[in-house]
Amino acid sequence: MKKGLYSIGGIIILLIAAFIFVLVPALAGGAGENRLPAYGSYNGVPIKFEEGSEFYSLANQAVQRMEQQGYSFSGDYASFFYSMAFSQAFNQVVGPMALRDLTNKSGWLAPDSAVDRTLINQYYNESGEFSQALYNATPDDTKRKYQEQAVAALTAGRSYEDLFGSFEFFGDKKLYGLKGSSAEIEFIRKMGTEAHEYEYVAFNMKSFPDEQTKEAAKSRADKFVKYDLAVITVSDEAKAKDVLKRINNSEITFEDAVTSYSTKTAGDSDSGKITQNRKHQIEGLFKDKEKATEVTSLAKDALSAPVELNNGWAIFKCMGDSVQPDFENSEDLKAATNYIYANEKGLIQDYYTAQANDFVAAAATSGFNDACAKFGLEKQTTPSFALNWNNSTLVGKSNLEDKAELKGALTNESFLTTAFKLGQGEVSSPIVLSSTDNVIVLRCVGINEAGTSAEDAPRLIGDEIANADAVVVNSAIQNSPKIKSNSAEFMAVFTGEKK
Repeated sequence: MKKGLYSIGGIIILLIAAFIFVLVPALAGGAGENRLPAYGSYNGVPIKFEEGSEFYSLANQAVQRMEQQGYSFSGDYASFFYSMAFSQAFNQVVGPMALRDLTNKSGWLAPDSAVDRTLINQYYNESGEFSQALYNATPDDTKRKYQEQAVAALTAGRSYEDLFGSFEFFGDKKLYGLKGSSAEIEFIRKMGTEAHEYEYVAFNMKSFPDEQTKEAAKSRADKFVKYDLAVITVSDEAKAKDVLKRINNSEITFEDAVTSYSTKTAGDSDSGKITQNRKHQIEGLFKDKEKATEVTSLAKDALSAPVELNNGWAIFKCMGDSVQPDFENSEDLKAATNYIYANEKGLIQDYYTAQANDFVAAAATSGFNDACAKFGLEKQTTPSFALNWNNSTLVGKSNLEDKAELKGALTNESFLTTAFKLGQGEVSSPIVLSSTDNVIVLRCVGINEAGTSAEDAPRLIGDEIANADAVVVNSAIQNSPKIKSNSAEFMAVFTGEKK
């Protein structure tokens, strides 16, 4: 099971890799580093993009990795990609800083012997042997820099290893790190030992028939009446009363008031005309929906009293007659379809759940395959998977959600409960998966042994427990109040947006 690229362990490895850094040309052409503000700080220590710093090295390495992956740092998205690279580098700097803080508080100091073992790698020749000549030729300043970096990496690594382990073993146990309880490991192992396979059909709720839409819309026809209204919007009731008074006194026309006084938070910016003008859309403007009825009841050329909207106050004017909907008209039918899907989706779910129940009854009588043929549905199959909420690596990830109809299934309690209650050969009741707009019917076709063996569990699951702990700690570090980011100002200067 792979560990995340930017786990704390990865941070330590990248920090050590910074010893042999080579400048990537892509960053050399950025804004002058001497003018750049600090990208951020940790516990008051500024983190600057300047030659010789960890941040400088890691930012260039991030760019190099991204270039190898096909990112272009000279195109339209260059600024965005640079921002990604700097963010990665910043996280890789503050992680070890937090770990060094933790180690320093314990009073631990890197032994000279450990520092020497780390440094010797800098002086190997091409044959992989220590070269006294290479050591002698290295400037003293460079030697000191190597030593400082080695001590920093070992200090950060000490707390990391004490918490999460290392590659050093005593027998079959990791020499360092928190040890997973054998009972905990066995409990997690057993969670993944039973894997189920299913065949299934999906009723796509986005295919709601037009005839069903028309039937539903006719009983709600008033929602789709179109009104010819214009509006003046203002900030408060007093202002609305003043504007209405001036219009009624013929001091100003309604049209001129739109131009002179309206905040234009509703209606066309030039004329004030309401373009989203169906009854249900007009209702959405109001804090009190009953006020919408007063406005839609206005006679032609009549003005409303000041009315409160969700955002401010308004005066409406009826500009013309209302138009009743005709659901044989494609525009009105589309409006009804969008409204039902957005506001009364339960109607669609009920329709397809009824269809799915008919399918279940047919499958019970004539079999799953015949029911598929009768309903014109394509039968699909799932991979074998264990009961694993949110696809945790502790239990063992599956590729179930590669199936488009089943995305979100592993965080859907109804789906998992229904699926894992089924015995082999049993057909489920309908399951609504709102995440994909499908109603699913499952048939269990296999229950198999799977997962990690008892012999391998201490090593494999133990590593995953440690990695899960490391991810949590890494998240805590990144959210530490000791970390301050100045990324917006830094990027503005780096990209030349701010001089």
